[in-house]
Amino acid sequence: MMKRATTTFSVLWIGLLALVALSVAARTAAYTKLNVKGRVQLEIPSGWMINDAEQRKRIKVQAEKLSGVPSIHTASLAAQSYPAPSRAIVRVSFIAMVPPLTQTDVRNEVRSNKQQLLRDLADVWREESPTMWAALAKSGVNQVGRPRFDVEPIGGQIALVISYGRTSMGNPAETMRVTQYHVPLGAEKALITLSYIEGDPQATAAHNRIKSSMTIR
Repeated sequence: MMKRATTTFSVLWIGLLALVALSVAARTAAYTKLNVKGRVQLEIPSGWMINDAEQRKRIKVQAEKLSGVPSIHTASLAAQSYPAPSRAIVRVSFIAMVPPLTQTDVRNEVRSNKQQLLRDLADVWREESPTMWAALAKSGVNQVGRPRFDVEPIGGQIALVISYGRTSMGNPAETMRVTQYHVPLGAEKALITLSYIEGDPQATAAHNRIKSSMTIR
């Protein structure tokens, strides 16, 4: 499973992208339904800002410059509360899986040896996360507490989960909770990242609403 885990969970430093988000005008309804490449549907609050395609490319370039690590993808959706610094953020990316990994594969792995699967995930995190933290430290952002590894259902699919805390760029005394949902879908995976400031009622409510609204195909 370790080889597959490495393929599934690479590019863990994607948390850096939250620090260089650029914004455009948001929708007018209380919540707006979005369809991301026909594979992930979700709702976001009306006051949020959504990055267009050009801005998402610029975010990718900025993240690479800050980290010195090339990115293998550009986010298909990046949106955040506003004004900056944002209190809550959502990003959705699609990344090729070689070899392919299906939901059936994941369910079988979970049934046969969930603890080994989580150990593999933790091993990959220990190998790759130092690059992310070194990049974030350039912006004065540091890790808070220990990461959590788990398997959870989200949007009707099974996700392998990495959750960690980091200091807020806007206020080092605050903690932003970042959760990555790695959802294998065969030839590609959906990487869904939800972030929010702990202790902020509005940010927490937005996070919970987005997560519960998701449908993944």
